[in-house]
Amino acid sequence: MKYDVLWFQDVVDQLFDLAARQPRQASTILLTVRSFGRDGHGDVKRLEGRKDEWRLRAGDWRIHLILNAGSACVTKVDNRRDSYQAVRLRDVATA
Repeated sequence: MKYDVLWFQDVVDQLFDLAARQPRQASTILLTVRSFGRDGHGDVKRLEGRKDEWRLRAGDWRIHLILNAGSACVTKVDNRRDSYQAVRLRDVATA
């Protein structure tokens, strides 16, 4: 399935900052999202406890998406360790 990819502005700003420091990582993220938008394929999993939120894996990076009919909205990009740390902190806060 093909997706129209939309980006939150703060994610675009974050990606520009990353490109200045780690251009290869920023390219990997962009190419992964572009490929997913073209054919819907990639290492994608639904986030636990979230209805429409998914994560797309790009190496050590996690791209958070909201998927709707024909559109994918990129809401967040995190390094793997930071992404899972945020999940653990959220779980501790709700316990």
